[in-house]
Amino acid sequence: MSLDIGCNGALNDKPVSGQIFRDLGVEPIINCCGVRTSYGGCNPTLSVFAAMEASGRRFVVLTELAEAIGRKLAALTGAEWGLVTAGSAAAVSQAVAACVAGNDPEKMLKLPLRGEKTVVVAADQRMAYEHAIRAVGCMVRSIGRASDLDQLPNENIAAICVVASDIPKSVLCFEEIALRAKQLGIPLIVDAAGQAPKFPNVWLQNGADLLIYSGGKYIRGPQSTGFLLGSERLCRAAYLNGPPGQSFGRSMKVGKDEIIGAYFALEEWVQGGATRAMERWCDCIAIMKREFVSVPGFSVEEIEPDSAFCNPRIAVSWQAKVFPVTADVIAKKLADGRPRIVLHDCWQGPQRIVVDPTNLTKVEAEIVGRSIVHAISEPFVPPDAPPHEDSEDVAGAWQVFIDFLHGSTVHALVLLQESQGITGKHIGAGVSSNCRGQIVGPKLKLVSQLPGDPLALDYEFEGTLRDGILTGVVYLGASAAKYSGLTFRRQFGRASWRASRSRANHTDGVECASRR
Repeated sequence: MSLDIGCNGALNDKPVSGQIFRDLGVEPIINCCGVRTSYGGCNPTLSVFAAMEASGRRFVVLTELAEAIGRKLAALTGAEWGLVTAGSAAAVSQAVAACVAGNDPEKMLKLPLRGEKTVVVAADQRMAYEHAIRAVGCMVRSIGRASDLDQLPNENIAAICVVASDIPKSVLCFEEIALRAKQLGIPLIVDAAGQAPKFPNVWLQNGADLLIYSGGKYIRGPQSTGFLLGSERLCRAAYLNGPPGQSFGRSMKVGKDEIIGAYFALEEWVQGGATRAMERWCDCIAIMKREFVSVPGFSVEEIEPDSAFCNPRIAVSWQAKVFPVTADVIAKKLADGRPRIVLHDCWQGPQRIVVDPTNLTKVEAEIVGRSIVHAISEPFVPPDAPPHEDSEDVAGAWQVFIDFLHGSTVHALVLLQESQGITGKHIGAGVSSNCRGQIVGPKLKLVSQLPGDPLALDYEFEGTLRDGILTGVVYLGASAAKYSGLTFRRQFGRASWRASRSRANHTDGVECASRR
């Protein structure tokens, strides 16, 4: 392992600027979505860039670097030990692997498991990143009370994992679950990837064995990094279950420049960076507020930090009768303009948008404020009404064939129609739910959300009826109730679909199945 020292990948001489992206045909954006990785997260500080560039010019033995960083993180955070991972999801996987296998070579090389072990989560803290738990081969089991642990075979429980941002409003009391976990000897993992690091840490002080933070969100380290902190024995086991060894987590590789950059970012954050960031966020809020309050008819709300968001945000809303334009239209105008400005689609109301200043400079805040004012207040020209067209009849049962990028499946639709309005049921392979939409002439649009675990499954069908056959594209995604914007509802791309009428006119007679 000491030979796995990585390449000497120094940064090239190209400037770190938007022109690099433009040369590739990608127009950069001003990110008003907070710390969303969909838009590249936060930009590292200049000092972090410098540290990464310097570390890229020399070789190092990675195990020695891990030892040094482990000691440094312990001194900086008060944890017993720590490591830099390839993002927060990788930290979850390595933490679970440590709880399952330790550094027992026989167990390590058998990962992933086949469901022999369980990781317990809170029923009201389900998260999208449970893939990282299941990747280790563990089952995910939700509970509502600490006493529910007593109903499960203790020897089968590998760990308990809770989500820091959800703890304050969860019915599962953290102190109770921490006490019960300690009594039973079960490691307790706190996923705080969505929060800004804070030390001394309340979760480690109150019973957590392992704590996870992002290296690329609020602290502005490399976007591809995360931190795993806590018990020295478990953190060391997590490191050995990850890169650079030939273990389960080998694919979760993190480079020496990323490790150095992440550590420097956390050090900056702890040593005054958090205060400076809050000052910048508040300055950006004040700049945008001045733009918004200057417009009669705008309502402005400053949103204070809470358990889910560690920084302030600002919302602007307007009355439709004064400015007859929706937030969706405004968001699209801003995203299509120059400079491109991207808003978080999950926070929109019909006439309300929210701006997160996490990634903004004060210059960008002024640009964003003026651009939003202009987009909302400029005269609205409604699109021409489509010519009246009799709509096709799609009422009845349909067998739906969906062809993905690889593989296919068969679903069903049972539709009711009143003029152009469509309601009905979407039947998937094992689950079903209501759907709704409309048909204008031969063109159908239909939206449904099937039950999923832990996220609901989103389908947006667009198709045309010709010669009794519906064909088109379906946008695919998954979303939680609190994050149900278009980005998540379409996060899995699209597939082609076709549908033909079924002889059955009720759900029992429509066959659904998955196919390769």
